[in-house]
Amino acid sequence: MSAPAFIFGLTAVLSAGSLMLRRRRWAPLALATTGSLLIGVFVLTAPIDTPRTLLGLSFELEGGWRILGRLIALSDRNRAPVAFLYLTGALFFGAGMFASPGRSFAPVGLLTLGLLGGSLAIEPFLYAAIFLELAAMAAILVLNPPGLRPDPGSLQLLVLYTLAMIAILFTGWLLDNVGVTSVTPELATKVITLLGLGFSILMFVPPFHFWLGRAAETVNPFSLAFIAVILQSAGLFFLLRFLDSLEWLRTEPQVTTAALTMGLLMAGLGSLASAAQSDYSKMVAYALIADFGVTLFAIGSNQPGGLQIVLFQVGVRVVSVAAWGLGAAMMLQTAADRKLMGAGRVNPLAASLSLLGALGLAGFPMTGGFPIRWALLRNAPLASSAGVAIILGSMLLISLAVGRWAALLFSPDWDGAPHSENRTNRWILIGGILLCLLLGGFPQLGLPWVAPAVRAFANLHP
Repeated sequence: MSAPAFIFGLTAVLSAGSLMLRRRRWAPLALATTGSLLIGVFVLTAPIDTPRTLLGLSFELEGGWRILGRLIALSDRNRAPVAFLYLTGALFFGAGMFASPGRSFAPVGLLTLGLLGGSLAIEPFLYAAIFLELAAMAAILVLNPPGLRPDPGSLQLLVLYTLAMIAILFTGWLLDNVGVTSVTPELATKVITLLGLGFSILMFVPPFHFWLGRAAETVNPFSLAFIAVILQSAGLFFLLRFLDSLEWLRTEPQVTTAALTMGLLMAGLGSLASAAQSDYSKMVAYALIADFGVTLFAIGSNQPGGLQIVLFQVGVRVVSVAAWGLGAAMMLQTAADRKLMGAGRVNPLAASLSLLGALGLAGFPMTGGFPIRWALLRNAPLASSAGVAIILGSMLLISLAVGRWAALLFSPDWDGAPHSENRTNRWILIGGILLCLLLGGFPQLGLPWVAPAVRAFANLHP
């Protein structure tokens, strides 16, 4: 039996089952949560290419699966990233039971996870661009459930991902047919430029971030949080795989300079835009851009332990964005409009969870985002003092923006009565708050995932 065929076949079955159960309130999301969790654990623990005996029967899970002339392989190089996507899906599907993300969230969300998982497992890895394009198509259905007015931001996302796919596939053609290396500087510059364009789109680098702000104006915050974080995470894993596989590329000074420049650009512009927003969802959308800028800064800084910082931040970002999205979506269920003025007095726990998630993106002390920035800035070389100032300024601006929105959400001018939350919702929200605080106070809780993920990119760390 082929392990990849089993994983993606089961994903398709779960998606179909969720679709058939879509008219029931919790059933599709419960099925998607259970299935994603089991697949994530299977990816991490299944014995690949090793004979085993079960109930007296011998079997062996093959790590490869050939389809349409291409190989989809599950190995130690991609196990942790693929499992991470499915476990992220389990978190969002489980929390989605309380966020009302729409009937298409579970079935199409599962397909999106399968396509992104395929992008990390396909050989040659350049064909991952096609899977990412298909995932962007599926993302439109998550962002725009049937019956709602199409959102312009999601259509812009599809156009941008198409452009990224073309750039990356053309890069692959150059690598395969022209023989680009570090000793062909002119061709290397062209390849780096094309890759820079492709990855700038995949990771929402300005000016290719505009779809996110447009989508934030109308899309369910929880659906937007899910799509943004899994697309960004998959794009980051794709970039790390590029650098891990191509020695001439990861040793090219232009790549380091580009990562540092783009990271600081995202951190600076994202924080300024976040502080200027009059819409709560757009404020957090730009905070997410700034947070990912810190990730690119860590990649470009080449610090000892930089890869561990990057991968830990990926996990913390998932929790922070999910917390914000869940809290914001639950506030919208009882709010008069999307402005959410006074919504914290209606749903105080939901508002607290959402604000705490936003503070995690800012890197505020006692949240999961702070230890990452502290470790990064403490070891930053003196030559990057400007970068340190930008990141510190970003933390301050976004934290102030979140504080301003806290005052608006708990505005004393609101005259209504608090919303009576049921016991289940209350415990879910309290659990989310405690999880965010645990990651801030005890960051070592994330180390069990970081260690195997680091081994997946063996060439990027000593």
